Amino acid sequence: MTATTVKPSRRRNRRAVWDEEPPLASKVGKALFLVCYAAAIVIPLWAVLATSLATDEALARAGGNMVFLPTEVSLQAYREILSGGAVTQSLLFTLMLTAVGTAISLTLTVAAAYGLSRPGSLWHRKLLTAILITFLFAPGMYPSYLVVQDLGLLNNMWALILPVCFSSWNLIVLRTFFMTNVPVELIDAARIDGAGEFRTLLKVVLPMSKAVLAVIGLFYAVGYWNTYFLAVLYTPGLEIKPIQVLIQQWMLTTTGATGQDAAAAAAVSAGMENAPAASLKMAAVICTIIPIVIMYPFIQKHFTKAVITGAIKG
Repeated sequence: MTATTVKPSRRRNRRAVWDEEPPLASKVGKALFLVCYAAAIVIPLWAVLATSLATDEALARAGGNMVFLPTEVSLQAYREILSGGAVTQSLLFTLMLTAVGTAISLTLTVAAAYGLSRPGSLWHRKLLTAILITFLFAPGMYPSYLVVQDLGLLNNMWALILPVCFSSWNLIVLRTFFMTNVPVELIDAARIDGAGEFRTLLKVVLPMSKAVLAVIGLFYAVGYWNTYFLAVLYTPGLEIKPIQVLIQQWMLTTTGATGQDAAAAAAVSAGMENAPAASLKMAAVICTIIPIVIMYPFIQKHFTKAVITGAIKG
């Protein structure tokens, strides 16, 4: 009787699809797409910046339109915008609105997220359910307007803050972060040492949550800085308007606006005769972009750790 030997089958060493090297055509296609995508963003921004720095002669040669490569650079438009006129007042008002609104929104969101992240808190499930329902059913424009009107907030700065001072999405992200990234042992140790809830939040939880707080603060700040629709809806008679509304009224000078819009646009342009109108408008646009452009690189590194981690765990 002869023994038969069984040869071991050859195992194919195949890598997963996502570990395989992509083909050259795919790499080239992705690179071309990214280049085109970046150009679609950078080129318009560059044209706005170049026009804001253009002189009268450069704009005349361009037919009064956008300038892409200015031969001479002039800062006259920025000097006139920041000389204390309507644009300067609007920028300062928007900065104050952003600072106050972001502080209030962060305070409310942190307090609610910490309370709902602790098991056994008062009305825990009922409050969380009520907040989640707002994802499905949002109030309409007319009911919201009636609420703001009944509260006496029309033509008041608080009408731009209170209706949007709380975001359910930011609350859920922050709550999830507190539950998954703050060790329960540290909170229990703080309680053993005699710390109350507020002290535990300030001394233990918040120092460990700087990344997510920075990201959520940026979300709130960008929202307040770009306030436009609420200002048009709730504060049409406000003397000093947010910068986005001011720029919109200013742009009406080139579209043949009449009546109240033309008067508002003329009030914005008053005292700004030394710089070309196109340069002034593009300089105002640049002034609205610069604060966010400065803030974003410092917050960008926290996005993965804060938002992604806080959104997918638990």
